[in-house]
Amino acid sequence: MSSKLELSWPEECQHVIFRELGTHYIRQGQYTVATSNFAKASKANPGAVECHYRRSVAQFRNSELKDALASARAGLAVERDELNPRGRDFDCSLQECKTAFELDQLEEHVKVASNSSPAFGGHRLKDIQAEIRLAHRNYENALGDRAGPCLYQQRNRLKKIAVEREAAAHVETRPSWKIKRDRKECDAVSVAEVVIKQPHIREKKRKEKNLKVLGQAYLNRGWKDLEFISSLRKGGAWEHTVNLSQAQESSKKLSDTIEKCYERVDSALISMQSRTPYSTYRNNRFGSAEDAKLSVMDTIFKARYQTYRDVLNQLDHMHELRKQGNLEMLRIYVGDVLWNYYQIKTERVFPDRYKYVNEVCNLVGLAITDGLQISPVLMDEPLKERLAVLFDLPIGKDEEEVVVPIFGDKSTYRDPAAPDYGYIAYKNRISRLEKRVPYSHYPIERAFLYHEMCRHHLDAGKLDETRIMARKVIDEATQSGSPLWKFLGVLAIVKADAQQMNLDRLVDSLEEAEEAVLPLEDERLQHVVQVAKLVNNSLIKGKNANRRSFEINRIQLS
Repeated sequence: MSSKLELSWPEECQHVIFRELGTHYIRQGQYTVATSNFAKASKANPGAVECHYRRSVAQFRNSELKDALASARAGLAVERDELNPRGRDFDCSLQECKTAFELDQLEEHVKVASNSSPAFGGHRLKDIQAEIRLAHRNYENALGDRAGPCLYQQRNRLKKIAVEREAAAHVETRPSWKIKRDRKECDAVSVAEVVIKQPHIREKKRKEKNLKVLGQAYLNRGWKDLEFISSLRKGGAWEHTVNLSQAQESSKKLSDTIEKCYERVDSALISMQSRTPYSTYRNNRFGSAEDAKLSVMDTIFKARYQTYRDVLNQLDHMHELRKQGNLEMLRIYVGDVLWNYYQIKTERVFPDRYKYVNEVCNLVGLAITDGLQISPVLMDEPLKERLAVLFDLPIGKDEEEVVVPIFGDKSTYRDPAAPDYGYIAYKNRISRLEKRVPYSHYPIERAFLYHEMCRHHLDAGKLDETRIMARKVIDEATQSGSPLWKFLGVLAIVKADAQQMNLDRLVDSLEEAEEAVLPLEDERLQHVVQVAKLVNNSLIKGKNANRRSFEINRIQLS
């Protein structure tokens, strides 16, 4: 409607029209439009208490609780001023009580309900007294006899929450080189990076489980809606369907809408949980403390039984992959199990975790040694390629395979700004393993992770990094008392020397491998090391012969 028409109407007509429009839009569920119409109606007739009340109802249903409380109190102020200095409108009084309760202003809710009760009688007094009983029941649920035992059980968790809040209040967003400069620490790289501490996977799973339990307890079927909204948020399973690079504007609006919906439901869930804590909910469900304890123990035993079933099934699958000789799939599966399953299990439900971690890691180590076989046609290969064939190393490219760029030939052109996807994938694999190392509990698990880094460094041709990681494998294997992983660490050094064709260094590493293989008492592995030494000696002899012939030719020419 145009402003000219509004100005041409009398204020009484404007009041009636906007009031009826607001009532119509409330029935249609368009609460924002209804709020604006009731505001215009109240402006046309400030003494109309009903418009203030309906405006408060529209804002209340639209989750604008603070504005709804202000509108209800504005209606009460009009009632007191116009009719009676001590007069009260029942609808606005009841709306004020409900809004204060939804805002979690429990003390204000009790005060408003108690002050309103003397002004009414009959069925209206019963409604006000129901609000008072609701307030006392909430106090009993939150601060009654059950609060003490609950707080005592959660005493350690409360300390952690206090530490997390203090850390969150002092988040450092400056680049790392500035932080180290102020602390007078050495920073040789001085990269402009911001260190962000990622929560452990067990902490993520714990929060997901707690949210699921609270949602199912307080939202009932509405929990599915919250779960769906959570999956659309940043970091959710369906984040990529919302944040599309092709439609950034609409994606941003959709993300903002999802965040508003999530915050609204999340605040309601927190509000319900604060009024009736989960400890009270459990007590109402299970009854006495002894019954609740029995229920907890029953849940733990069920979780422990399911855990051991899962672990044994995983071991069966690993043994099957080893029998098939599918080492690549075995490595991927073991890495996934150690991180996404073993890490989220506590000692309470998985007391034999160390035993099974040892078994899983040793199973991978044995599968790696299974691949150390002497090929029947090894001696048919050229002498320089025998070590590569023996240790399954990539053989160097021939000169014919190297593409030389030719001016005018588009097929030989390589864009210098084009991303190297192979290198990016290599760095992503290394960074993923590095993030897992601080959370590994046992030396043999760290030996497995360092050995995986060795493998990726070796595949990328980073031989110095391979030797460094191999030494870490040896150190962790020594701590865990595992001769198998110590041999695999030495073998990684041997492979790096063999790929570099550093024959003098290879002599020392093969001697170390010969010592490391003895505790395994495996003739096949000992034979592999002996053959590698023979091939290396042949290469050294050929190298010395070439050097002598070169010296003789140089002397003859001089």
